[in-house]
Amino acid sequence: MKFLLVFFALIILSGCTYSVHSSAYPHLKTILIEEFKNSTVQYGLEEEFSNKLTDYFNADGRLKVVNINSDSILSGEILDYENKIFSYDENGIEEYKVSILFKITFSDLKRNEVIWQKDNLVLNETWSASGEFTEFKSEEETQQQIIQDLFDQILKNSLEQW
Repeated sequence: MKFLLVFFALIILSGCTYSVHSSAYPHLKTILIEEFKNSTVQYGLEEEFSNKLTDYFNADGRLKVVNINSDSILSGEILDYENKIFSYDENGIEEYKVSILFKITFSDLKRNEVIWQKDNLVLNETWSASGEFTEFKSEEETQQQIIQDLFDQILKNSLEQW
């Protein structure tokens, strides 16, 4: 008797799963990530952003990254890049703030419609060489976090519509 109760409990629990990976567009299986355009004087940002976004989509697994015949396409442009002094203390510069302005378009090629477009998406993070005041200790670390934030914004506003 005890065995049957445990058996039924396991069957019921095995059917109760929850996934945080939902998709508002289940017909989309593949994505083409175009190399970003770079309208700034920061050399190499376009390649870095395109490559890291490809890595993030591959790791996420909801859309397979392809080079041809895709169901969806992600295009973007880096419109502005700033790394400015954010705060001072008695010893000098305390923190810097990196701000990046993007134009992003995520389109459904099967239905020929734009799923999400943002012409003025600003993402920013602060950093401090001492590491005392912020999580990031370099401009490069800050850029990596902004790429992660961009990926999160793309997913939240396209595939994860609640």
